Amino acid sequence: MKMGRIEKRFINTSHHNAYVTRRAEDLLSYLDKEAGQCVLEVGCGNGAVSKHIARAYGFTVTGIDVDPDQILEAQRQPEDRQKVVFMEADATSLPFPDMAFDIVLSFGVMHHIRNWPVAICEFKRVLKSHGYFVYWDIVYPKFVAKIAGLFPHPYGITTLQALRQSIEKNGFDTIHMRISRVHQVEAVYRKR
Repeated sequence: MKMGRIEKRFINTSHHNAYVTRRAEDLLSYLDKEAGQCVLEVGCGNGAVSKHIARAYGFTVTGIDVDPDQILEAQRQPEDRQKVVFMEADATSLPFPDMAFDIVLSFGVMHHIRNWPVAICEFKRVLKSHGYFVYWDIVYPKFVAKIAGLFPHPYGITTLQALRQSIEKNGFDTIHMRISRVHQVEAVYRKR
């Protein structure tokens, strides 16, 4: 699901870019990193995180988003095109071969994906053995998810229990997980 104009305006601020980049840095500290690793950022928006981690770690990064305006925004600012590529793509049907990436990042995007369990299956498919899935997003209390299930909606309503079940079902081990009081989950998973 694409963001509305107001959300997009907020997401594209330098303040938000700095915040999300700090979150990425914190979570990447749990990974074994090497220059040249291939990274997929799902829901890359304006590309701030993709560009930062390509520079900071020497990663080769592919940033995808379903919103063509966000991809254009990401492409507007020049980067080393051999290190960072941006393209329009859907997380539930990734246009990449099996085991193409060492790391998949998803920061604040899963609640925009109605069928988020399919996206997690796709992340597993495109990750190499022992690759990392880095997650940061909101989860909903069970009663909110139950009420939301009564109405048609374009959002991905994720509960902590459903997230954990999907992670286990897809063969990921939890390396790190923290849940905040405002129902945000940050986690690092590793493919078995």
